[in-house]
Amino acid sequence: MNINFSWRMMAIGVLLVALVVAGRIADHYRNKYHQVDKSWQLKWAQRDKDDSDALAQRQASERAEEQRRQQAANQAVKDAEKDNEQLKADAINAKRSADRLQQQLIQLRQQFADSETGKLSSAASSSASKSQAIILLTELLSESSEAAREYAKEADRAYSAGRTCERTYTSLTEVKP
Repeated sequence: MNINFSWRMMAIGVLLVALVVAGRIADHYRNKYHQVDKSWQLKWAQRDKDDSDALAQRQASERAEEQRRQQAANQAVKDAEKDNEQLKADAINAKRSADRLQQQLIQLRQQFADSETGKLSSAASSSASKSQAIILLTELLSESSEAAREYAKEADRAYSAGRTCERTYTSLTEVKP
């Protein structure tokens, strides 16, 4: 029985040594696995941080660009308002000049209309036809002056709107680094 007993003891000893070695191998594998896992977790965390930083920087850049564009659009509106005020002032001055011209035309018409009263002679008759022509021409000039005022007003409005649009477009499409 001694031989059987020692053989069994030896088998149990070998089995115990094998279990201890297997435990060590499993522990070593588990430690290496956790080290590699931690390494990858650190790499992913760094990548996520880099992505987050890049996103924050891009968002800040986009916000700054949007603010620049909004300021440019606001400046274009201010410039347009300033231009409109200047155009209004010019239109008022032009209207005053046209009104003075209208008054002068009315005076001329009145003068020639008054001169028609003396149609007694042939010289007066020829003068009357000249007066009629002058009255007709002054009326035509008056009407064309009014039409020109309306055309100029519309042209100024279109010019101002076009410049505002152009300035806004230029400021919005201009790429700033």
